[in-house]
Amino acid sequence: MTRHGALWVGGAILLAVVAMAGLAGVIFPEDPFAMIDQPLLWPGTPGLPLGTDSLGRDIMADLFHGARASLLIGLASTAAAVGIGIVVGALAGYYRGLVDDALMRLTELFQTIPPFMLAIVLLVVLGTTLATIVTAIALVSWPAVARLVRSEFLSLREREFVQSCRVIGMSDARIILQQILPNALAPVIVTATVLVATAILMEAGLSFLGLSDPNVMTWGHMINMGKDQMRQAWYIVVIPGCALLVTALGLNLFGEGLNDALNPRLRRQ
Repeated sequence: MTRHGALWVGGAILLAVVAMAGLAGVIFPEDPFAMIDQPLLWPGTPGLPLGTDSLGRDIMADLFHGARASLLIGLASTAAAVGIGIVVGALAGYYRGLVDDALMRLTELFQTIPPFMLAIVLLVVLGTTLATIVTAIALVSWPAVARLVRSEFLSLREREFVQSCRVIGMSDARIILQQILPNALAPVIVTATVLVATAILMEAGLSFLGLSDPNVMTWGHMINMGKDQMRQAWYIVVIPGCALLVTALGLNLFGEGLNDALNPRLRRQ
């Protein structure tokens, strides 16, 4: 329990955030963009524990609905990035040679451009819808997964059990999917937790610049809407900012705990 404390603490934080997202429509069934009271009511107002923003919207309702959208963006973009990274990394690491060179040059091409700047360019070109935001974040996140999977495949492809599969005539697809990939997934799973946190923070940064879907309530959108009232109503920015901080912390702790649990060398200690 003590050795995996980070896993338990991170898991508890993530469970709370998931509960917020799941209960958002139950506790706050109204439209999160609806004006329900006077603008700029401070936290502690009766019936409004977290107050209202500059448009008179319930900040607590926005926070719960924002958890749903931010988690959706983080999970969807990470799933897409991991999928692309596994395909590229597996093919490069297994076949090596020209295939490896071509795919790694493609990976390096994406890595030469700062991810946040590339995401901005993609959103300016494609538009700011929920789908394009997920696509943009996924396209700037997959190279790290590809390099990790490639290194795992380069190490595992020469193992005895893989050589035995080749001897008995097993196809490359079966060797990749059934033999090597399951043994390479542990570090990918750990990396995916970090990518979810990175994706959520990246979406918040993009939203702060106004590159968000105006019809979807996210924590980044809340910060963007409150940045002009920082002097007289700082809580509008601080509350979703703290939610982002705690969620990112929970994901990183959970990833660290997973690494301790899945790493065989640490398990034996």
